[in-house]
Amino acid sequence: MIIEALIAHIVGYFYFTRYPTFLANSRNSDGHSQYAWGIFFTSLVIFGLIEPDRYLAWLSISVGLVLGHALFRKYIMHPIDLFLSSTIQYNTTHALQTFYKNNGQIVAFLLHQMLFVFWISLLDQFLFNWTQPLTQVFFVIISTGLLLLKSTTSVTWIKDNKRRVFQTITSYVVLSALLLFISQLKISILSVVDTGPGTLISLQNRLPYETFIHSAFILILLMRPANLIIRTLSVQYDPKGNERKLTDSSYRQEDTIRQESGFKGAGAMIGNLERILIFLSFLYGSLLSVVAILSIKAFARYKLIADDPYFSEYFVIGTMLSVLITFLSYIGLVALTLM
Repeated sequence: MIIEALIAHIVGYFYFTRYPTFLANSRNSDGHSQYAWGIFFTSLVIFGLIEPDRYLAWLSISVGLVLGHALFRKYIMHPIDLFLSSTIQYNTTHALQTFYKNNGQIVAFLLHQMLFVFWISLLDQFLFNWTQPLTQVFFVIISTGLLLLKSTTSVTWIKDNKRRVFQTITSYVVLSALLLFISQLKISILSVVDTGPGTLISLQNRLPYETFIHSAFILILLMRPANLIIRTLSVQYDPKGNERKLTDSSYRQEDTIRQESGFKGAGAMIGNLERILIFLSFLYGSLLSVVAILSIKAFARYKLIADDPYFSEYFVIGTMLSVLITFLSYIGLVALTLM
């Protein structure tokens, strides 16, 4: 259940947490509760898709994810950031100082995510080696107890905002039911779809659920996580000298492209659609479509590209990063298919 756990982590960390970067999380006091709500919402959908005999295992993973995030924020995140800063960023003799100074956020961010993936693999191995229901129930009880002990502030907030908590739970249940219906519909469609010879990945001999869950994993990676990574890597090349980082309180995901050049959120939407369409082009072996997609994007920014050489370089860097992330996601789907 590693893929399901990764989906739950990505949804909670990237889509529910307001500022999901490593420094922003330390400034966001509600980061853990937002992450927990994301795990809760995703778990409702996963419970409706998996077999009943896997319910207890998934409950253990869900609680383990929330516990791991709480332990990471309290005991691991700050020491790692302090270590990286003291040994590299402020060490003038270190060979990687310049690189870390320009890309420190992404380095620490990737390191943090590697730790989360390691924790998820440990949870999966734990459930694989100890599949006894009593062991899983014991793990859920202990983890829940630790969360309650370490989250006294959240417990007090829930007691003081019972109506708001009830409304939130109700809305998540309704949304999860809608998403579950759409997911079941997609799985039923996949069960009767037969890919043609032009596709690079064949769905033959694959369970519809496996195909759906792998595709959903790639899809959520190509949207907000990809936007944040591209923004972090390319912000130093912003032609307007914009030094905002993902830790700034004024930052929003929609700021991926300069607001002066279009509607609010248009840049993020263009990036999402671009990566999804390119991914579908890779999937069906239509590489000519990639050229058409990039041409449309370049045409929309033609005046800025022609008038501002700095923006043209910024544009090319962002576009190449977008294509690279999409291609790596496609390679990941190929690897998942062959497993």
